[in-house]
Amino acid sequence: MASASQEMPVTMPQPVQLSPRAQAYFAQVFKPRYDALQQAVKQTPLAILVWGPGPSAGDLYMKRAQIRDELRRRGHAAFFSEELAGTASGVPSQKGIEFLQAQAADLIVVMQASYGSVAEVHDFASFRVINFKMLVFIDQAATDGYSYQGALTELKTLYNNVETYKYPEDIVQCNLLRIVMSKVDVLQMVKYRDLTNAGSWAPLPPQGAPA
Repeated sequence: MASASQEMPVTMPQPVQLSPRAQAYFAQVFKPRYDALQQAVKQTPLAILVWGPGPSAGDLYMKRAQIRDELRRRGHAAFFSEELAGTASGVPSQKGIEFLQAQAADLIVVMQASYGSVAEVHDFASFRVINFKMLVFIDQAATDGYSYQGALTELKTLYNNVETYKYPEDIVQCNLLRIVMSKVDVLQMVKYRDLTNAGSWAPLPPQGAPA
């Protein structure tokens, strides 16, 4: 019996070439349709909250603003919660306002680098209508603290939506921005797929009625 090293090499079959008719159909119908659908996915807008430190945080605030502005350049409705302060109506508390904003959003990017952003995560980490939407960034130097060991570890276990960064290297090199955009690309595909599926849904006709 031949050993594994003495086995005959497998010859891979060559693919059958497309017929001229199939080539024309691919070029004239499938490819334009496929390209148009890819563009439709890229143009699917998301509502995104960007939570994090204020202007006194210097480069961390600038990174927060960069993430918001790049999302806007790509056609998304990206906001700081403080920018939406004038849109609340009849909600008596700041926590209530942010709860409603978070519930309405498709994604919540959190730079956990201030007391406010830490509090926001802890306020909403236990709400299942919100916590899966979070993408939380925390300095790796803080991973031995209460916040990471508690609420963030639970989020990371449940949804894998907690990212550590090294300051200042990851801030300077735009690594946070790249992670956000990768997440957004996936969410656009998911939202487009869900919207397409919902648009194609129709109730079943009554019994006896023509389909």
